[in-house]
Amino acid sequence: MLTSVLVLIAAFALRELYLAHWLGRSICIKKQRKGWMAIEVRRRVAMERLPSSVSDYPVPREERILVNRLAGVVLWHREVSVGLPLSTCEHLQEVTAQEFDRAFPAWLRSAG
Repeated sequence: MLTSVLVLIAAFALRELYLAHWLGRSICIKKQRKGWMAIEVRRRVAMERLPSSVSDYPVPREERILVNRLAGVVLWHREVSVGLPLSTCEHLQEVTAQEFDRAFPAWLRSAG
């Protein structure tokens, strides 16, 4: 019994470390707090490799992530990725959150 509890705690801790590293590479653009519960919208803009059946080369994409936290611990997250025009390759790091905001659902927009 004790062993299974320790394994469960270790798995939970490893998951949190992985998610902290993964989400650390994104930028928080919107946050709402209600008591211990927090809802964040995060974004990441990068060149992403797609399956070879789609493209042989990396393409510019913006990813938005909805994160639900309880006392700082990630309970749930959901990602949506949108392709950007190839012209954004030249200034990928300068793409603002509002530039392609309309390409995302309303619940992932920075203004909504």
